[in-house]
Amino acid sequence: MAGLRDPFRYREEAERFLALADTHADHPLLRDGYLALAIQFERLADILEKTGAVEDSRQSVDRQNNGKTRSQS
Repeated sequence: MAGLRDPFRYREEAERFLALADTHADHPLLRDGYLALAIQFERLADILEKTGAVEDSRQSVDRQNNGKTRSQS
């Protein structure tokens, strides 16, 4: 669940949809749909960053790992 709060994931998806929109530039409806998705994913990332969800996400992962770092797992 913690990964769902990471704005980075949503920004990656937005970039992917922007690339798809560019690929389908000759199909206006498809292009516009991809652009709309990219905008919404960017908005989600902005909201998560503003609410401090990144820090909450990291703390949740730390609790799940009982304080271990990745190299200790």
